[in-house]
Amino acid sequence: MFPNQYFYNKSLRKLVVSFGSLFSNIYVEHPNQNDEVNTQIIVPITYAPQEKFIRRLLEPSSIDNTTRIENQLPRLSYMMTSIVPDPSRRTNKSIPLKQMSNYPADCTGTAGLIFQQIPVNISFSLFIYTRHLDDTLQIVEQIMPYFNPDHIIALDMNSTQQNVHVPITMISNSISERYDGDFGNRRMNISSFNFIAKSYIFGKINTLTTIGDINLRGITFDDSYYS
Repeated sequence: MFPNQYFYNKSLRKLVVSFGSLFSNIYVEHPNQNDEVNTQIIVPITYAPQEKFIRRLLEPSSIDNTTRIENQLPRLSYMMTSIVPDPSRRTNKSIPLKQMSNYPADCTGTAGLIFQQIPVNISFSLFIYTRHLDDTLQIVEQIMPYFNPDHIIALDMNSTQQNVHVPITMISNSISERYDGDFGNRRMNISSFNFIAKSYIFGKINTLTTIGDINLRGITFDDSYYS
């Protein structure tokens, strides 16, 4: 049933990296008393679950026995939460996907064929951690306009499937404030966004040699035989 050779197209990895890169250029600005911008901060993003990231933010790190630091806010984190097959986008699996490669002028070369393709809905969660509510609002306004209703990215999934369009749709969001303990504890605003990416998982690529030319030979009839 399964192939006896290892293969790894990295299609899921490429999607995870591409999703995180969508939010890698988000900034917040802090104006001074004259309403002039004197500080612009780029918001770093990390692949991490929410619970683990909150614990990391609340617990100061140690440089040495006498020096302790806190992680700076605002920050972003994201993670892939599920991979679910999408039957509504399935095609006839008896028809292989093919793509010419190494295609020279004399029409010879190789072709890659994929006999397994499954459409999947991949869920992502994006989390925003800020100390000030205004930072949260700045980040939200830099994200939501690009998902109306979806944002399409193009990925080179493998050597045969290039420039595959993957729509990413925002399905829900929430904003909350986390504050536990006394007034000396750190205040944190947490926002979460949930997305679905309509992507594909491909099977093993089989490399086949293409037909370069065809020689046709005909038979010449003598019309005088029938006269």
